[in-house]
Amino acid sequence: MRHPLSLSEHRKAKKLSQATLAEMLGVEQPTVQRWEAGTRQPDLGQIGALADALGVEPGALFRSPTALSLGPKLWVKGSVQAGVWSQAYEWAEDEWKSFTGRADITSPIDWRFGLEVWGDSMNEVYPHGTIVECVSVFGGAEIAPGKRVVVIRQREDLEYEATVKELVEQDGQLWLRPRSTNPTFRAFALDVNEPGIIETRIAAVVVASVRLE
Repeated sequence: MRHPLSLSEHRKAKKLSQATLAEMLGVEQPTVQRWEAGTRQPDLGQIGALADALGVEPGALFRSPTALSLGPKLWVKGSVQAGVWSQAYEWAEDEWKSFTGRADITSPIDWRFGLEVWGDSMNEVYPHGTIVECVSVFGGAEIAPGKRVVVIRQREDLEYEATVKELVEQDGQLWLRPRSTNPTFRAFALDVNEPGIIETRIAAVVVASVRLE
């Protein structure tokens, strides 16, 4: 059983309101309130996101030592440019970096991987260099508004480009929204392709994020 979180102290030390922290994490303010009250617990992915947002190690969020189940060994196999479409390709195998994935994800290992986030269009949640753990849509990833997703588009020259964004719904249409301190980044509709683009689709869902030393 998990011990109560010392979330309130860390949040106040960072001079963040519950509403601001909730916005950073992509949850509602009452969710943060319940975490602090101990009536609800964040999942492992949310604990990692909380630690990143507050600038602490995940273990520091607990009032007493807690053993967390270790997940499988996964591999960072490439990078994804936040805010700028960049050519999608897989690194050479000898360049892969290992990390520990979430223990509670049931998708097959073959459809789970990590990507290193570059750029600043998602820096409110994923600072440059953050590793995002992803589950491919072929591995049963749930695509829903509020999720952060890896998006792939195919150009007319048949090359592929990728980026990472937050999926939101506005007036019945799906949009891809940046989460950035840089105001130049703008949301765009998932089903509206720019000239020279054949198709834009969601390739994977982000389920956790980590920062490697």
